[in-house]
Amino acid sequence: MDHSSHMNTRKMGAYWSLAVQTVISGVIMYLVMFVMIDGLDSFYNNLNMLYMTLMMVAPMVVLMIVAMRHMFASKAANIALIAASLVAFFGSFALIRTQTTIGDTAFLRSMIPHHSGAILMCQEAKLSDPEVIRLCEAIKRSQRQEIDEMKAILARR
Repeated sequence: MDHSSHMNTRKMGAYWSLAVQTVISGVIMYLVMFVMIDGLDSFYNNLNMLYMTLMMVAPMVVLMIVAMRHMFASKAANIALIAASLVAFFGSFALIRTQTTIGDTAFLRSMIPHHSGAILMCQEAKLSDPEVIRLCEAIKRSQRQEIDEMKAILARR
């Protein structure tokens, strides 16, 4: 019996498992960020959320490789995956901070969920200070008006 092919299959299985876990975790993380919107009508896929997801997933890949090195025996693959994770993390960080890839449409698609989160917080927070309550009422009005305006602009595109 050829044990080397069995070992190679097992090693590759760990990397496939890592890939599947990374993709599934990334999808979950991406969707969880939308828990902050006040309604499904404010769900807009957008690049900023994708970049945030990559910034969360990339360290997870590094952590899994380092913490479970016995499962990931290929030094070359590990170096490549860690390097790719670092590029994904710092590249996404730079893209978020510079907004290089964000034009008009991408901006609107990012801002609608962001504004929607402010509305949700104001609706659900247990506020008692009259000044904060007045502020939240103004936030809800202005953010809703801006969301409606952004949706109208998107509809014309």
